Amino acid sequence: MIHGATIFDLFGGIRPMARKLSELPSSVSAWKRRGRIPAEKQPHVLEVGLALGLPITAENVVFPLGRPSDVANTITASPAPVACDPQAKTQRTGAGQ
Repeated sequence: MIHGATIFDLFGGIRPMARKLSELPSSVSAWKRRGRIPAEKQPHVLEVGLALGLPITAENVVFPLGRPSDVANTITASPAPVACDPQAKTQRTGAGQ
């Protein structure tokens, strides 16, 4: 996808995108406002976008406004150690007595 452009921009805006997808403009506007395209609509959006020759991928459909920057910064190469109590207090013998 073109850097800084949302999927809505690539389709030409709310109304052109709605027209190309056979959706109501109010629906597409709601997708943009929420920052997500409903899961059941995503395959159709990708299919139409690719058929139109738009430079989009499945990731662009899942993150229509772009990937949140904080998500990219929180992913680490190795998982952080987790300390777990192997037996919850309510499961210990004699708990609650």
